[in-house]
Amino acid sequence: MVERNLAYQVKDILEFDYEALRRKSTVKHSKVKKHCLRGLKWSGVFNVKMVSKIKGITTRLQQIASEKNSLRLGDNVGGKAHKARDHQRLPTTSVVSEVKVFGRGNEKEAILKSLLVEKTSEDDIHVPVISITGIAGIGKTTLAQLVYNDSKVNEFFDLRAWVHVSEDFGVTEITKAILQAVNPSISCTTDLNLFQLQLKEELSGKKLLLVLDDVRLQNYNQWSLLIRPFEVGNSGCKIIVTTQDQNISQITGPLVHNTPLKELADDACLSILACHALKSKNFKRHPHLKEIGQEIVKKCKGLPSAVKELASHLGTKQVYKEWEAVARSKIWDLLEEKWGTVAALRWSYHHLSSHLKPCFAYCSLIPKGYEFNSDELVLLWIAEDFVQPKGHKQPEDLGHEYFSDLLSRSFFRKSNNNSSLFVMHDLIIDLAQSVAGDSCFNMEHELHIDEMARHVSFIPRRYDVSQRFEIFNERKHVRSFIALPTPCQRGGYYYLSSKVLYKLLPKLKCLRVLSLSGYFIGELSSSIGDLKLLRCLNLSRTAIRLLPRSVGNLHHLQMLILNQCKELTALPVEICGLSKLHHLDIRDTPKLQELPPGLGSLTSLRVLPKFIIGKAGGLALKELKDLSLQGQLSIIGLHNVVDIQDARIANLRQKQGLKKLTLEWSNDFKNRDNQMQEQVLALLDPQKDLQWLSISNYGATKFPSWVGNPSFAKIEQLDFFDCINCKSLPSLGRLRSLKSLNIRGMHAMTKLGPEFYGDGFPSLEILRFENMTEWKEWISCVGSVEGFPCLRELILHNCPKLAGTLPRTLSSLVKLDFQNCPQLMSSPLRSTCLRGLTVEDSTNVILPRMVGQNTITKLKFKGISGLTCITEELSKALMRLEVLEIEGCSALTCLWQNGSELENLPCLNSLVVKNCPELVSLVGEKQGQGLCLLSSLKDLRIESCQKFVSLPATGLPHTLKCLTILDCKALESLPDMNDSNSNCCLLEELKIVSCPSLKSFPEPKLPSTLKSLRIKNCRNLEFLPGGRVQRDGNDNCAPRLEYLCLSDFLASESLLESVLPLLDLKVLRLSNCMNLRALPDHMPNFNSLQELSLSDCVALTSIPEGGLPPNITSLEFHNCEKLKQPMSEWGLEKLNCLTEIKIVGACPAADTDSFPAESVMLPSTLTSICLESLENLECLSWELENLMALQELQIKGCHKLQFLPKTGLPVSLGRLCISDCPVLRDKCRKEKGQYWSIIRDIPCLEIY
Repeated sequence: MVERNLAYQVKDILEFDYEALRRKSTVKHSKVKKHCLRGLKWSGVFNVKMVSKIKGITTRLQQIASEKNSLRLGDNVGGKAHKARDHQRLPTTSVVSEVKVFGRGNEKEAILKSLLVEKTSEDDIHVPVISITGIAGIGKTTLAQLVYNDSKVNEFFDLRAWVHVSEDFGVTEITKAILQAVNPSISCTTDLNLFQLQLKEELSGKKLLLVLDDVRLQNYNQWSLLIRPFEVGNSGCKIIVTTQDQNISQITGPLVHNTPLKELADDACLSILACHALKSKNFKRHPHLKEIGQEIVKKCKGLPSAVKELASHLGTKQVYKEWEAVARSKIWDLLEEKWGTVAALRWSYHHLSSHLKPCFAYCSLIPKGYEFNSDELVLLWIAEDFVQPKGHKQPEDLGHEYFSDLLSRSFFRKSNNNSSLFVMHDLIIDLAQSVAGDSCFNMEHELHIDEMARHVSFIPRRYDVSQRFEIFNERKHVRSFIALPTPCQRGGYYYLSSKVLYKLLPKLKCLRVLSLSGYFIGELSSSIGDLKLLRCLNLSRTAIRLLPRSVGNLHHLQMLILNQCKELTALPVEICGLSKLHHLDIRDTPKLQELPPGLGSLTSLRVLPKFIIGKAGGLALKELKDLSLQGQLSIIGLHNVVDIQDARIANLRQKQGLKKLTLEWSNDFKNRDNQMQEQVLALLDPQKDLQWLSISNYGATKFPSWVGNPSFAKIEQLDFFDCINCKSLPSLGRLRSLKSLNIRGMHAMTKLGPEFYGDGFPSLEILRFENMTEWKEWISCVGSVEGFPCLRELILHNCPKLAGTLPRTLSSLVKLDFQNCPQLMSSPLRSTCLRGLTVEDSTNVILPRMVGQNTITKLKFKGISGLTCITEELSKALMRLEVLEIEGCSALTCLWQNGSELENLPCLNSLVVKNCPELVSLVGEKQGQGLCLLSSLKDLRIESCQKFVSLPATGLPHTLKCLTILDCKALESLPDMNDSNSNCCLLEELKIVSCPSLKSFPEPKLPSTLKSLRIKNCRNLEFLPGGRVQRDGNDNCAPRLEYLCLSDFLASESLLESVLPLLDLKVLRLSNCMNLRALPDHMPNFNSLQELSLSDCVALTSIPEGGLPPNITSLEFHNCEKLKQPMSEWGLEKLNCLTEIKIVGACPAADTDSFPAESVMLPSTLTSICLESLENLECLSWELENLMALQELQIKGCHKLQFLPKTGLPVSLGRLCISDCPVLRDKCRKEKGQYWSIIRDIPCLEIY
């Protein structure tokens, strides 16, 4: 650790380099020559400091060298493990105990299917290879053993051989092992040639299955040499390779089958635990251990080897406490270092190349379960100098090679939730933490940050108070300070104490990486410029408006990340002096309307997603000339180009790394020179490897010849947006790789003719036309060329004049979407793949022609004039329909005339009907069995159908889970929902809103399966089911109800008694229940209740005598004007789970001069308090300071409020909102108010 610390100090000598860069920048921007010459002299103070540091470091290096020599230590720079380490890895064998293997049946069958087939062609000399890949301990060897020992495999192959491959892929040793497995009697030799000749002879005319277990292979020549004996003649040899290398096919050639093993399911892991810990297949004999056993296997995250090892700790112990101790321990500490999972993982790490090891160790900063972006991780590696220059490769390209290498070795894997993100297995993170030692700390994993720590990461909290980061006052040598916002929280901001921003961070002079991503930061302190070693500054997704000019002092800065900074308006001109800057990410910054002139001098720039051309004197297009940009580039403001030659000088054709290009003019077409626009676009001819091109607001009448030229062989997406004067499209069908084509707002185009097709769009999958107001004719492809053979989605929106038919052959079409194309008369579709159809603002004449097949699974009608019902003919064509949505069909009176037609919809699971003013019922007079024939229906929603009276009296389908009826003024009744009959209803969610004609529910009670009930604004509803039923204690109405919301309910004061007791209830919300006088006496027994909200219950007078439910977490009282029972009698101090309390408006019990009143004790678990419109409140009590978990305090409309607690507010407070409290507001005024010193460090202040 001392040596590592010394290495960091050596790197800090970069201060020399910084001083040189600073003075070089000063010279570059100086206007007076003599000042430039004078500026080359280094300051004496700086010199003295550096000499002193260098002497100290040199002395320590000499000491280390002396110690090394005295101990006779050698160098190990190859990145390989010591040979001794191999002795720790037991060789595998083919033997397996199948009764102890669980959860890999599907994978085994898939491999057998590929394995047990005869060779189909004698011309194929390739030896079939099947790979099993995955992380160490995932079960690759076990799966291979299962396949190897299968009886069908034994019958199919004449010979079988199992070889465990050692660290070095020795062809001679492996060939010898195969030969001895095939014929044990063969004498030993060391001659590879003899081995291969003998093996070739042994295999003649025979079929061999060879398993190479745990292969680490990086050399194609070795593989090619190994398999030569198997390539002769019509060999029946097949090879199974187990490896962590997901790119094994790059060595072995194409794979017959690849099985990337995923984590084992928890139930299979539980069976493994029972098998190895209890010597049983399950927990039937030990039910008391099953729940804690489930916790144990979850810690293993699907690694069967880890489950087995934890089982070995339990042995035959059957005492709950011993199992609980394992469940509460860190899994890494429990696993055996010398053997098993940890040893296998360490072995994987030790065999990494030396340049990959620091990159992997740095990944210990990643929290468990965290989804990360590979680009962001690579930038961090570069900023920390882990990616060293190599030839002509750019650091980003080299970094991505590093990442791909680690990914292929299963250290990373793609997220199951988002294929663009990656995750690390928990045990891989444990491994990274182990090898990183004290240098890397993630604040989610560890509470104490070691004094040797150099890299620190953390997940931002909603409100990050300064107390969380106080330790950094003593950790001033930190090089990485990284906020890692979680994807689920990226929609909003986090809030950081200004004390951290303005006082703590400027002290961290050694910072190379500073990431404040996701925080609500409107501005940075100018002291940011003092962090002179900073390489990477990440302010993405912040509220930053302007960067301080001192950013120009960060001469080592390589990456400035500002993507998704929605408030950013400008960049300082000083940024143009950052000569090392190669990554300036300004994607998704809508308010950034200009860039500083001189940006073209940053010749190291590789990433600049947005280039904004300024007006006269601003950034010019020609400044792109010397920028070797990669990836994405949007050139915005092309209407500001004055000199056409600027487009030639920009030289897009030479920017070989560009993959995505956007060219954009202003949407103001007035006073534009159309000829100049055409010339500019013609000169912006990009390089030929472009994959994505978008052109917006182009004002000329035609496109230049390069647009659509087939030389752009790699282009996959084309967008033409609002090119309002263009009369035709180029021959885009010649672009053989084009997959997506989007055309919008080409108002001058009237016809799309044969010239458009070219080669017929051989790869096009998505075609979208939108806002084509003058387009009248679409002529199909002529001749022998088949148009759109791969088209999956066709979308036509707002093409009001388009007439005629669709292209005659759309054989691959899956989704068809028409909106506002009333004159289009489609011919019958010939696609056998069509699944989704949307028709909007059209006539019903078109429907039979569009629905000429039974493949559709999702159908949406909107604004279809003349549609009165779904005809029997149409219903018969919808046999596979799963989702039906009908909206805005003004003539629709019912969906089906005859109930028997519903037999044609056996797959329908979702039905939505909205805004159909004439709809009276779903089924006409001949109801038959009604909706009960919809045997798959799960979700039924009817909304804003003002004449809708009732659902069929025959009842609801037994499969229905969710019923929603909104704003149906004429609804009078609901069908029987009782689950006592044979056709029982299994409804789980019922929502009835704004149905004033509904007077009662059907008797006798709600379905026992109901989990959520919401009734709002049904003022004439007199009672709930069960309200008139005499029940004993076992006859609960909706006993599984978890969510109950009643609003605008005028029922009697005992309305809750009709649905209580509800022992599973979690949320109870009562609003505007005018006659509710009391809550049920037995309500304190509601142990599951978590949220209670009472709003505008003006008759409510008291809380139940026994208090509130004990596990409640959120409590709200809103305008309960007769609730006078003192808060001291509510029993709040007993609510040990309460985190949120909200009191709004007239509530005499809480509206006292002080909150909380002296006799009131609030639970210490509170995290949020909201007080609003309390007329008598004058001060906040000192008791608030004791609420050490309090994060939010909101006070609104309390006009008499004057005082905060004398002793201050809790240090945990992250948000203070004071609104419409005039006296207190003045006392909290910035810099001047009496309380400013108390509140200024609170992360989120809202004073208004």
